[in-house]
Amino acid sequence: MKFLNLLITLVILPTILLAQSFEGKIVYKMTYKDLPSEMEGMEDMLPKNQTIWIKGTKNRFEQKMSQGSTIVISDSEVGTSTILMDMMGQKYKLAITKEEMEAMIGSQSNPEIKYVAGTKDIAGYTCKKAEVTMDGFDGTAVFYYTEEIPAVKVQGMEALELKGMFMAYEASMQGMTISIEVGSIDRSPVNDDIFKVPEGYSEMPDQIKGMLGIK
Repeated sequence: MKFLNLLITLVILPTILLAQSFEGKIVYKMTYKDLPSEMEGMEDMLPKNQTIWIKGTKNRFEQKMSQGSTIVISDSEVGTSTILMDMMGQKYKLAITKEEMEAMIGSQSNPEIKYVAGTKDIAGYTCKKAEVTMDGFDGTAVFYYTEEIPAVKVQGMEALELKGMFMAYEASMQGMTISIEVGSIDRSPVNDDIFKVPEGYSEMPDQIKGMLGIK
């Protein structure tokens, strides 16, 4: 159960909810260190990439693993989000209303952000450094962000307000170190069809909602 909860956290945590004026596709790479003993031999089950399409107030997050995939389609203008999960062929969906989203945000504690010296070149952008302490991370996480792309809200971390778009971060979660970094950015126009909720998904059972921290 602990391993499944961690996988769900990896899927949901970086989901973008608000992107303002950016349009295009961002691909993040994911790597791991210090895997706990209970995860030995399960490295292939962990996600390796995340892809996010953004157009105005709409965005689509997608992540694939060996056991399935997760898609999150959001519209910050109306404040709604739909989570789509394919778990070993079982397809579930969960629509989150504006009121439910506000309740989730209200339950979070405010993170501590410390802007520190240091830069890193990521996908052609010179990114600045910040140290973040917040619920969900073991200790302090290191973020790199660019002010050239508008800042975003992140599901599970909505209270985190960096000065620009996060391009990379490294954090420890349940003893394992997770590194996420942009591999490529494509500013090509995004087709509106990618933000449509597809057919073929049944309503998400309460057990999985609980794993996601949703009542």
